[in-house]
Amino acid sequence: MSNESNQYPVYLDSGMCTDCGKCLDACPTGVFSRKESGDKPTTLYASDCHVCFLCVADCPSGAISVTWDAPNPRQQSVYDVLGMDFNNMSNSYTSQKDPS
Repeated sequence: MSNESNQYPVYLDSGMCTDCGKCLDACPTGVFSRKESGDKPTTLYASDCHVCFLCVADCPSGAISVTWDAPNPRQQSVYDVLGMDFNNMSNSYTSQKDPS
């Protein structure tokens, strides 16, 4: 899955979305919202994405993608600001989940 427009770092595939609403709770910057009550979530505020990947981890249907390749109006991800290496974190997380 890729960001079709490549103008924002986050993309929500509405066809894959199951309307669980977990993205609404996961996103610390409020990127996701419902246009009207009862609507599926959308990336209403996609330019506010901090590239933290929390929404991707919480989405059970895999409907959300976040990419480093799209322009990020924030110029930095939250990991850059905190001086954390996301690649090492994701490798560590993967190895913890796989006991083999």
